[in-house]
Amino acid sequence: MSETYIYLAILLTAFATYLPRFLGVFSSDFVNEEGKLFKFVSCISYGILAALIARIFIHPVGALEQTSTTIRLLAAGITIVVLFVSKKNVLFSSLFGVILFGILNLYFN
Repeated sequence: MSETYIYLAILLTAFATYLPRFLGVFSSDFVNEEGKLFKFVSCISYGILAALIARIFIHPVGALEQTSTTIRLLAAGITIVVLFVSKKNVLFSSLFGVILFGILNLYFN
């Protein structure tokens, strides 16, 4: 491949990435956050996110596949408890969860 095709591919992917973002920012003034359509799209987004997280826990791919489901669910459950105990400190609970998962995986897997 020549350099021209590489630069053209970079420009096309940048255009495909940033055009929807620009249009989203441009049209954000016209979106009613309390409207039914916005709530519907929000529910669909949360549903897709929940399905993705469930898939990662139940049918992981790659290195996570070598860990047991019990360890993954236990680490996630304790991390959620720590999130609420720490008054929703996401950084602390995320670091705690990663360290807990590493310790559980090291000693029990």
